[in-house]
Amino acid sequence: MKIFKLKIQRGKLLLPLAILTVTLFCSSAQKKQHETEQKNYLRGIYLSVRKGPDLRNLDYMKSVVARSKPVGINAMVLDVQAFQGRKNKTNPEVVAYLKSEQIYTIARVVCFEGGIAKFPVPQAKLDELSAIVEEVSQQGYDEVQLDYIRFADAGVRVSLTKKYEFLDQFIAGMRAITNRHGVKLSADIFGRIVYNKNDSIGQNLENFAKHTDVIYPMLYPSHFTADKKRLSDPGFTVKEGTEKALDRLQGKQTEIMPWVQCFVYNIQHARVNLTQYVVLQVQSIEKTAARGWVAWNAKGDYKELYQALEKINGAAAAAPSGKT
Repeated sequence: MKIFKLKIQRGKLLLPLAILTVTLFCSSAQKKQHETEQKNYLRGIYLSVRKGPDLRNLDYMKSVVARSKPVGINAMVLDVQAFQGRKNKTNPEVVAYLKSEQIYTIARVVCFEGGIAKFPVPQAKLDELSAIVEEVSQQGYDEVQLDYIRFADAGVRVSLTKKYEFLDQFIAGMRAITNRHGVKLSADIFGRIVYNKNDSIGQNLENFAKHTDVIYPMLYPSHFTADKKRLSDPGFTVKEGTEKALDRLQGKQTEIMPWVQCFVYNIQHARVNLTQYVVLQVQSIEKTAARGWVAWNAKGDYKELYQALEKINGAAAAAPSGKT
């Protein structure tokens, strides 16, 4: 009888131990999955070529990393040309340093500043851009990002079909270059393109996705000037636009990574300061299946972004486990 009681007690003991073991295993697996997702998720900033210390200066870039990396920045979009410039200004030493700090590096190549206003585009211009992409693809960047891949908003007497054909061939040519060097290719698009399918500037989400690994919609809430809801609710605007893009590219390999507005233009409609304006955008994007996001400030002033991330990170750390 004593042996029988002992078996029951052991049975009672083994069941909780089994449950505890399974729970710990699942918790460990979930933690590893979460860590992997966090590692792959990109939070980025844009930096420009300008007068004074800029992205070409190693000491300056070390100071940027020292401030941005602790709050979670792990990607940087770097201009390779000066404004209206025609030459690659990359400092390979800076790229190597960023890679050593596990910063994902993106080379931004401005193609047709302001949009193509005269067509056809001179062959010399196309050769110049090909040469820049060829060069930066060999300088250690993880990705080449094409910006201003579009026609001007007005005044270009070219059919939409021809616009599509030209941009398609251009991006395909750039893809052939980056493929040779094992570098990803991406492109920026206007925010309205995620809603429009036949836009006069020639940008089309599905067409661009044929040749790119990543598309960056410029979903700045301030730019939806005719829409009070999108102007006043930045979180809603970027989340809706990101999800629209993701839905249209469902089943394709191309990822979406929206820009975050980190400048004060038109933010008064949201009735919050810039720090909170950024918080609302970041929190909303991070609820979607986007690859991540990149903040834009033309001057490289990210004080409010850092404050926003400190606020978000602090809230996440204070939240109960599993409820961040």
